[in-house]
Amino acid sequence: MKFLIRFSPLQFIFLLLLASLSPATGHPQGRNSTVVFPIKASENKRYFVDQEGLPFFYHAETGWQIFTKLTTEEALEYLQARRAQGFNAVQTQLATTPKDVNRYNQRPFHNDNDFSQPNEAYYDHIKGIVAKADSLGLLIVISAPWLDCCRGGFGMGAEKPYQKNGTLKSLEYGKYLGNTFKQFKNIMWIMGGDNDPGQDRQSIEQLAIGLKETAPHQMITYHAAATHSSTDLFHYASWLDFSMVYTYWRHKSNIWLPSDQVPEVYEVCLKEYNKSDHMPFILGEAQYEGSSGNNAGTPDQVRRQAYWTMLSGGSGHAYGSEIYGFPANWREKLKNPGARQMEYFIDIFNTLPWWQLIPDQKHQFVSKGFGEYGKLNYVTAAVTGDKRLAVIYMTSRQTITVDLAKLVGSTIETAWYNPRDGMLITAGTFSKKTMHTFIPPAVGDWVLLFKDSLYDLMMFVR
Repeated sequence: MKFLIRFSPLQFIFLLLLASLSPATGHPQGRNSTVVFPIKASENKRYFVDQEGLPFFYHAETGWQIFTKLTTEEALEYLQARRAQGFNAVQTQLATTPKDVNRYNQRPFHNDNDFSQPNEAYYDHIKGIVAKADSLGLLIVISAPWLDCCRGGFGMGAEKPYQKNGTLKSLEYGKYLGNTFKQFKNIMWIMGGDNDPGQDRQSIEQLAIGLKETAPHQMITYHAAATHSSTDLFHYASWLDFSMVYTYWRHKSNIWLPSDQVPEVYEVCLKEYNKSDHMPFILGEAQYEGSSGNNAGTPDQVRRQAYWTMLSGGSGHAYGSEIYGFPANWREKLKNPGARQMEYFIDIFNTLPWWQLIPDQKHQFVSKGFGEYGKLNYVTAAVTGDKRLAVIYMTSRQTITVDLAKLVGSTIETAWYNPRDGMLITAGTFSKKTMHTFIPPAVGDWVLLFKDSLYDLMMFVR
């Protein structure tokens, strides 16, 4: 007999009849939890932890132009709304183009974007927003002046600010940013911005070095061009603390690469996960909800990007939407269905020991029906290191065979989770020493959960 219920972490625990287990070594940062900033890498360099050593699930929104498009009061309204939806981080741009002016008619620099002449008032506005975010328990991830994909930003040309300012001014500007923002513990930094460094590399590196010297507690990454990651370009840079991966999907037409060369999200994530000298990585950029092109920007697109990342070794992801530039109707865009479904996404992972999940790359757990690698039907799965819990994500209704002998425990409890509406359906209890086939209860994407009947998830709920 199957039961259909509205999901919540406590209902999930009750439904799966959880029993006692030895205390956990950590638990995730749930919606209402208090994060002790600053964030740092875990000992095994696979995920983030806060200052208490508790795993931090990077669940970001791309509110890129918050500093230039919104007043301080509007920014607080936006941050409160996203925090209520479960987001714990916001990716932002310090300045998007050399022509940027904020709502108070302030520019980031005096005298034609001279890095040695920052406009204090501009940065005071940013500090005010960062302080409000801190009061909400939100991490603010700030890009240095944006490089840009298409020559509209601060780089990619001798006439652009990065090359015009050169390495020495870039170093001093990095020190300025570090000194200006070092009081904040809820900040991370992004170098670059939607492009590889090219001729701007030395200036960008010096800016990062200046930042690291003056604010060493604030982690730094690099935002490369699709389909590159930070470590593809700066693997051994002394200032690089975590990696950002970036891709769309195969056969996306409006991109500068041949469409058959654009990997799916799980492909770039597994590539990053498998690097020998690894560090925490996030999906920092992918398809935005509401964006056009190849029938893209749909809720199912942003859902699968998020689930694929977490079952392929990621430390978190960034949900993107049309809000990034804060159009006149940005408040209405807060209600996009994909954003609502991100609430279901973070709820389920805040119930699980996600930081212990190891991708099932050799198909030892999902042994048949896992689809074709590089295709939309590929089934991503991960099993915890102690083999007491497993999670599978399927983009469509297809039959899979699972080897329950790969899990410990005499009996295994299972449940289907619907990522579209947060509903949970029990899928039965099975002997672990058997192979079983499963097919989702309906069309659409589904999450399939497995746990040892004696495995207690209560310890992971804060």
